[in-house]
Amino acid sequence: MIQVTTIDKENIYYLIRNLEDFEKDKAVRSGLRAAMNVFRVKGRSNLRARLLHHGKQTNHLMNSFTTRVKRNRLGALAGFDRPGGNHAHLVDRGTKKRYTKSGASRGVMPGNNFWEDARNTEEEKAMQAVHKGIQRAVQRINDRR
Repeated sequence: MIQVTTIDKENIYYLIRNLEDFEKDKAVRSGLRAAMNVFRVKGRSNLRARLLHHGKQTNHLMNSFTTRVKRNRLGALAGFDRPGGNHAHLVDRGTKKRYTKSGASRGVMPGNNFWEDARNTEEEKAMQAVHKGIQRAVQRINDRR
């Protein structure tokens, strides 16, 4: 989860201060979409780099990266489409030793933390993308007037 500081909120409110309510929502959603694309691109590149040395791949996980801006509440998500990305949490976080009821081992999968690293390295860039996305949306709205 990315936290927005008070300074960032004030900057965003300054950008959208002269817009109507529905225009404000549209502008903020545009900024959030730009920020989520930053995470999506970095997450995909991290995963590609860490799975490079593995054997045969189906690319289901690679092709399932997606972003979504929430409709009713202010927020956005970067993650995976289903069913292609059902196992993303297992690849990112890994698993502990797993056994069946009969005691057969199903192994352990070490996590490669591609998603966590994308969040840590791209947080500042994402905030800049929010600001730039909102500025572009406000400019487009003002140009139409």
